[in-house]
Amino acid sequence: MFYKFNINKKLLLMKLSFFFYDCGTAPINPFLPTIARQRGIPVLVIGIIFTIMPIFNIVTRPITGYITDRWHCHKQVFLTASLLNAFFTLLIHFTPDFNDNGHTEDLGILTHWKFWVFLTTITVRMLLWMIGDVLQDTICLEILGDDKKSYGRQRVWGAIGWGISTLLVGACVDWYSVDEEHKNYLPAYLISMTFLICHSIVASQLNKNQTCTSKSMIKDVLKILCDVKVCSYIVWAVFAGIFTAYIWFYLFLYIEDLANIYCQERLPWIKTIQGSSVTVQCCIGEIPIYIMSGYILKRIGHITAFSISFAMFSIRFFLYSIIKDPLWVLPVELTNGITFGLAFLAGISYAAEVAPSGSAGTLQGLFGMAFHGIGISFGSFSAGYLFGRMGSSASFELLSYVAFITFLVQLSISQLIMRMSRPIENGTSIEHTT
Repeated sequence: MFYKFNINKKLLLMKLSFFFYDCGTAPINPFLPTIARQRGIPVLVIGIIFTIMPIFNIVTRPITGYITDRWHCHKQVFLTASLLNAFFTLLIHFTPDFNDNGHTEDLGILTHWKFWVFLTTITVRMLLWMIGDVLQDTICLEILGDDKKSYGRQRVWGAIGWGISTLLVGACVDWYSVDEEHKNYLPAYLISMTFLICHSIVASQLNKNQTCTSKSMIKDVLKILCDVKVCSYIVWAVFAGIFTAYIWFYLFLYIEDLANIYCQERLPWIKTIQGSSVTVQCCIGEIPIYIMSGYILKRIGHITAFSISFAMFSIRFFLYSIIKDPLWVLPVELTNGITFGLAFLAGISYAAEVAPSGSAGTLQGLFGMAFHGIGISFGSFSAGYLFGRMGSSASFELLSYVAFITFLVQLSISQLIMRMSRPIENGTSIEHTT
């Protein structure tokens, strides 16, 4: 299972596209909750923000997939979204600060016009990221053609880019903010913009395979959604999104809480620690899973992949609940490949397998709607509420029990579905892949 370094121009450009896109996204996405809290937004309002934002996935991803499938404009929309994203990212730095008006302890901040300028800017940027994210996966799978199990080998370069970029940004923000009362995120905005411009240049060279649009695309998709297995995958994608939201949007707040409560000597380099946590997640935790994803999914199947992911989420959240030193978060992040990576790959690859010709973008959009839209949204809301009421460590302890119960329920239901469908399918490829 060693990676073969034979050069394929199409795949090389695809790898670079994933790398630069995630390098451009990572300086902002994981840091947004800490940026918002530093500006005086209470945790409850942060939870509301990151509940509403992912809801746009429910509309944005399926519509983007359908429109670009229907009019064969994947690449054009992809490039436009990436370039606009670069400039909207820099605009965040120039939105007015509002951390001085006594709105930090209640919902009164919602009446402040500066808050709405900030919210509008980050929302537009997030929408552009959603569009680019779903189209990048669609273009990659179309370039791969029948070799869809190699998706993980392309996607791993996004994980590498994400990990490198967050470490670089964390260190630069700490360095740039020495002797300042608050962290200055200007290096993050500039690094993000630079990488996204580089991504646009690389992505403009991509030449994807042309697929014919299904003449009855909506009918085909609805037929697929009537399959109980596909419906179950959508449900498990929602739960995977819920658990992932706690890490994507609240891990950095949790790390800051640990430093403020137990280890204040870590505060001068807290952004470096936060960036390092993502580097461990991506560059060490996810890489083996992405490289071996085809082999792993073939051996264990998509259902088992979700089961393993939920069980490991339970362990991961429990470890968070007992940690006192922010540095101890780093070894826990090694589990990210099994928690987030395995579940995400299972969802993406299964959607690619069952999609009719010409409907790949639509099915990817539906998976994105379940994971990013419903799952991430509900997870963000519950995390914001629990963090505000119980604190971060207690919230993770509760969530560890929820994840374990989800694992047991998912395992039981999936086994029941497999037993019921086996005689009907009579050994078809769907049975073996699920």
